[in-house]
Amino acid sequence: MSADAGEQGSARRDEATAAGDAGEAPASRQRVAYFGRPGTFSHEVASRRFGVSADLAPRRTISEVFDAVAGGAATYGVVPIENAVGGPIYDTVDQLIRREGTGAALVVCEELSLHVTLSLLGRAGAAPKRIYSHFVPLKHCGDWLRERYPDAQILEAESTAEAVERAAQDGEAWAIGNKGAAAIYGLEILVPKLGVKGENITRFFVVGKTAEPPPSGGRTLLLFGLDHRPGALVAALSALGRHHINLTRIVSRALPDSPEEYLFLVECEGSTEEPAFKDALALLEQHATGVRSLGSFRVSRKYE
Repeated sequence: MSADAGEQGSARRDEATAAGDAGEAPASRQRVAYFGRPGTFSHEVASRRFGVSADLAPRRTISEVFDAVAGGAATYGVVPIENAVGGPIYDTVDQLIRREGTGAALVVCEELSLHVTLSLLGRAGAAPKRIYSHFVPLKHCGDWLRERYPDAQILEAESTAEAVERAAQDGEAWAIGNKGAAAIYGLEILVPKLGVKGENITRFFVVGKTAEPPPSGGRTLLLFGLDHRPGALVAALSALGRHHINLTRIVSRALPDSPEEYLFLVECEGSTEEPAFKDALALLEQHATGVRSLGSFRVSRKYE
């Protein structure tokens, strides 16, 4: 479904499911939880991926998306994992890591990406006194805003949808966000596409309870620890390199109860179904501790 053509209908479905999880969705329909409110980019990706065949359920936090899937209130969850400018989304990283080995653990089933187009939304007329947006769009557009609206106060919001909602409630404010949110919150699209340097790509994970590995290709998300000794990380990554496993992302996170020790979340090309990948994992286990897969998954096309 096109996000622009179907935002209002999708928002109504979202509001109905957001009221609570007391009622089960019909067996023929999936329920998909996503991070944020109607009008966010997560909402757009969930809408375009699952369309009218699913009930979309907004969740206030990334943790609540994971809770919805782990508890059976949703089949899948859609959460951001990385922005080209803002970098990794650590709330998603931490949920994947901290839930591993518990009854609430989830795996990655699919990767989606969106070429984000930022729009200026508000009511035409006098220049705004306040302009709201999430911190990542403000990194892209901060200089542009300050140059054109030097007297406006630039304010951060929890999400682009919250920014648009604040602007809708404040007659002297505008917002930077998804143009699909304009119809939801009753604002005008003042500038459809803001010029920014470079591509603004945000990547998303579709998370679920059960891995859905492709027979070949795709990517795999690995989690492991290391002994505290020189060269441990180099040895671990070399184990993958010997089997020609290409790394696409690596993120380290300190253990909450032991801040001098780290876990490593490594994304690499290939599937655990491939013989060469299985050999690489066997070698990795000789150089790392607690090696486990958080899912082999397909990489879907980028939404423009």
